[in-house]
Amino acid sequence: MPSAAEVLAKVPIFSMHSRKEIEKLAGSAHERTFSAGAVMSEEEDFGTIFTVIVDGEASVTVHGRPARVLKPGDFFGEMAIIDRSPRSATVRAETDCTCLMLTQPVFRPFALSHPETMWALLELMVKRVRESEARET
Repeated sequence: MPSAAEVLAKVPIFSMHSRKEIEKLAGSAHERTFSAGAVMSEEEDFGTIFTVIVDGEASVTVHGRPARVLKPGDFFGEMAIIDRSPRSATVRAETDCTCLMLTQPVFRPFALSHPETMWALLELMVKRVRESEARET
């Protein structure tokens, strides 16, 4: 299994950072395993954790409707950390999933001190808004 630093280095919002920066961030990550069928994140719950899928697949639903499938290297929880609001989707493990989790006190300062990460998050948010709008039409 790859190290936490190797996993984070492949996540698009972190991939532009130096090995040293990624290793420091990885040192603050916590690993957690979810069994197939487990709810990893519940819509409307308050969220303070950014989660990266290391192994396995998870499904995302918004208001009970399928939105996307998450695979290794994908992540969730960024929106709730950014705006400090309840989670906008439910994420359920479709297979056993191993994840890396970064708490808000770790993720937020890292993102704020790395504008390239913030820009990558902004691009992701725009993409998700466009996808959501396309589903509604």
